[in-house]
Amino acid sequence: MRLAKFAGLSLLLLGGFGHDAALAEATTLRAAKQYGLGYVQYMIMEDMKLVEKHAKAAGLGDIEVTWNTFRSSDVMNDALISGNVDFVSLGVPGIMTIWDRTKGTIDVRGVTGLNAMPISLNVRNPEIKGIKDFSEKDRIALPAVGVSNQAILLRMAAEKEYGQGQHTKLDHLTVTMSHPDATIAMLAGQADVTANFSSVPFQYRQQKQAGIRELTTSTEILGAPFSFNVVAATAKFRTENPKLYASFLAALKEATAMVNKDRKWAAETYLRISKDKMPLEELMEIINRPDIEFTTKLSGADPMVKFMSRTGNFKNKPESMKELVFPEAEM
Repeated sequence: MRLAKFAGLSLLLLGGFGHDAALAEATTLRAAKQYGLGYVQYMIMEDMKLVEKHAKAAGLGDIEVTWNTFRSSDVMNDALISGNVDFVSLGVPGIMTIWDRTKGTIDVRGVTGLNAMPISLNVRNPEIKGIKDFSEKDRIALPAVGVSNQAILLRMAAEKEYGQGQHTKLDHLTVTMSHPDATIAMLAGQADVTANFSSVPFQYRQQKQAGIRELTTSTEILGAPFSFNVVAATAKFRTENPKLYASFLAALKEATAMVNKDRKWAAETYLRISKDKMPLEELMEIINRPDIEFTTKLSGADPMVKFMSRTGNFKNKPESMKELVFPEAEM
C-alpha cells in the first residue's frame, strides 16, 4: 500500500514535469543589484561565493551564480519577467508594480528585506527652500522617473504641499539618471540638474560640498524609516527550486550578519568591490549612522503602498506590504 502510494505520487510529479531530469533544481542562479551601499550584502555574497557554499551544503553540488548591476527597478522588472534573472532588488514601487502585472501568471512577490535606510532629496539651487519652490528651470534627477522609490516619494511630498490629486505636480521636472551620474552632475554644477533624490552613500557625498543641502528625506515624508530595498522572485522559481531558493536566503542572512558584526570590514569590502573612491573615514561616518540598518526584516512601507493603491493605475490595490510578499518574509 505504502509503495503504491509513493509510486502514484511519483507518476503525478512526472506527469507535471515530463521527465526525471526536470525534477532537478537549476544549476545556475542569476541575481541582480543596483548601485550603492544598500547592496553591500550582495557584494559580499558574490565576493565570498556564499550562495555557492550554501547550495553545496544543501546537496545541490556546484552551481553557477551570476550577478548583474542595473540602473533601476524598471529595468530589473523587465529582466525578471522575461526570465533573464531569478532574484532582483527593488524599491517598494517596483515590487508593487511587478506584483500587480504578474498576479495570476508568474506571481512575482517580495522574498525578504535587504536594509532600511533614509534617502534624501538634495538641492543646490539656493532659491529652493521647500517643495513649492521648484520652478521650470529646475530638473530633479531620479534613478527612474515615475516608478522608483524616489519618484513616488516626490509625488507624496508634492501631494502634501499642493493637495490631494496634485501628486504629479513636479513629474515634468524629473529626469532619469543613475546615482553615480546624478552625483557627478550635482558636484559639477551641471546646469540642467539642480536637485537629486538620491541614495546612500551618494546623497551624503553630495552634502559634503558647499551649496548642496538636504531638502527632505524619506523618513520625513513617510513618517518612519522604511525598507529601501526588497528582494523579489517568481513563484515559479521558488516552487521549482526550493533548496536553491533557501540557499540564497541563507547566504543573504550570513552576509547581513557579517556586515553588522564588523562594519569597518563591510565598508572596506564595499569600497574594494565597487571601486568607489570615497575615503574610508567618510564612508564609516555613513555606515555607522543610527538610521542605517542592514536587515532582512521589512518595515515602514505601508504608507507608500497605500498611496500607490490610491493614486496609481493598478488592477489590484493592496493595503499593506504583507500582500506583496511570500509568507516567509519577515515583517
